[in-house]
Amino acid sequence: MRFGTIAARLTATIGISLAALAGLASNAQAQNRNCVDTLMGLDGGSRFAGVLALTHVAEDIKGAGYFTIFAPTDAAIGAASFLADRIFPMQSGSQRQPDPVLGPAAVNAHILDGRYTSASLKPGETVTTRTRAGNQITVTNQEGKVTITGYGGATATVVRADIPCANGVIHVIDHVLIRDR
Repeated sequence: MRFGTIAARLTATIGISLAALAGLASNAQAQNRNCVDTLMGLDGGSRFAGVLALTHVAEDIKGAGYFTIFAPTDAAIGAASFLADRIFPMQSGSQRQPDPVLGPAAVNAHILDGRYTSASLKPGETVTTRTRAGNQITVTNQEGKVTITGYGGATATVVRADIPCANGVIHVIDHVLIRDR
């Protein structure tokens, strides 16, 4: 019986160790991919990654430097239909092309230069900073709930924090940081 108990403990220990290694491997894999590629692989983050690519902002943030990206969920982008006509106005026929000024500005309103994890903001702290678009945003940690107030008073809550990538960190938010006029 004693051998059975030792074998069971050893099996459990090996199982836990393998699970931990698998978690480390997936975390390391995410850290080896840039933020754009990491976004593409996120469940519910592909629409923002697509907008990054269409507005050519993806090319900028794949390069040198560190970035913090507040990535709206696919549902948040879908709910912000007012942005589609402004960022992707109709061209000839039924083609939509990104506006060369408004498209990148709208996307960059969700990106900060530098890598800022949730540990950067202590509970009860509020920080005001500027995005890559030059917009002022306010980030508040109220009892562990992190909210961002962006352009025109648009407010979003971080629903998933600290997704690592090789050149920064991604925080998934529940709304876009631009308000309809």
